Amino acid sequence: MKETFERVRALMAKEFQLDPGRIAPDTPLTDLGVDSLAALEFVFALENEFGIRLDTDVDLRGGAVRNVVEVVETALAGHAVANPTGA
Repeated sequence: MKETFERVRALMAKEFQLDPGRIAPDTPLTDLGVDSLAALEFVFALENEFGIRLDTDVDLRGGAVRNVVEVVETALAGHAVANPTGA
């Protein structure tokens, strides 16, 4: 999980022009300024970075960085991911 977190954090820092030090597993995405559109676009960045396909219903809004890592790890394990935050 740590390796996945580090890759997600680096990608978030790049995509959202953030200091990586601000990004911790429990940091809410909203605290990082990630709105609905940015979250949707980030799903595509995750797919490209990790070579995965996420369900079209993946909704990261209202989640934390930890939820993003869980989505990626689930997809890497070959399981469908629909709604990681339970919203």
